[in-house]
Amino acid sequence: MLMDEYEENKDMCPICKTDRYLSPDVKFLVNPECYHRICESCVDRIFSLGPAQCPYKGCDKILRKNKFKTQIFDDVEVEKEVDIRKRVFNVFNKTIDDFNGDLVEYNKYLEEVEDIIYKLDHGIDVAKTEEKLRTYEELNKQLIMNNLERSRTEIESFEQRQKFEKEMKLKKRLLERQIEEEERMNKEWTKKEIVNRLSTTTQDINETIEGVKNTVKLKKSSARRKLEELNRVLKNNPYFNSNVNVQNSRLKDAVPFTPFNGDREAHPRFTLKGSVYNDPFIKDLEHRKEFIASGFNTNYAYERVLTEAFMGLGCVISEEL
Repeated sequence: MLMDEYEENKDMCPICKTDRYLSPDVKFLVNPECYHRICESCVDRIFSLGPAQCPYKGCDKILRKNKFKTQIFDDVEVEKEVDIRKRVFNVFNKTIDDFNGDLVEYNKYLEEVEDIIYKLDHGIDVAKTEEKLRTYEELNKQLIMNNLERSRTEIESFEQRQKFEKEMKLKKRLLERQIEEEERMNKEWTKKEIVNRLSTTTQDINETIEGVKNTVKLKKSSARRKLEELNRVLKNNPYFNSNVNVQNSRLKDAVPFTPFNGDREAHPRFTLKGSVYNDPFIKDLEHRKEFIASGFNTNYAYERVLTEAFMGLGCVISEEL
């Protein structure tokens, strides 16, 4: 089994016996043909002149140097499954829109895809399954290309939206900090100006104070103007939901401050569907009198777990500091 070999040679190249402890920079590579781990030096030495047999004892796979890749997952079994999924999903890439919204047919399609992945991953009818994969690819080449192009477009759009949101949030945060600093300086200036005017004028104290405050009000900072313009851009931008922004601005002062946005988000990043979850332990509590009497609700438990899972997504601590 790959797992046994992996555990045995976890930190050592089985070919040259290079140890990660003595050589911390050693880099292990795997080839999708057999997923046997070999250090980069051995790959260069064995496969530089062309295809060669895998150096592992009992493995008769012919490997090529350009097929080797850096191992991403610590478990090679997971690495293998992920690679198989990528390859299969590049061919079986239909979405529910291709089934005109028919969820039953779409679920049947997904089951078929999972069946193919399972067989390839566990070595069941591999030749027959590979033939099925090739046949489907040949018969649906145009549809596959269209879906790949659509997927690329959606990914690019999503990345652009993420980048835009990040830039706007950072810009807004910097402007807010600048405004806070200007307000602090204005308060200091107000105190000093009131003292100076009172020491050089016979005007009524209240009138003097009011005059200084009016002067401060007329000094509208450039940062505040930029922030107002930025808020207008965000409100009218298709990447943002204007209603959400308006509600967030209204609720901002009503919610206590917490560092690193997460538990003060007005709109959770998940949708709670209590009837979908099935936790035997929590289900048991739902029918026990002592919990019912205290007002226990299973949705509270599920909501807390989901909140903890999603809290902090999109938060970059280095930018929050």
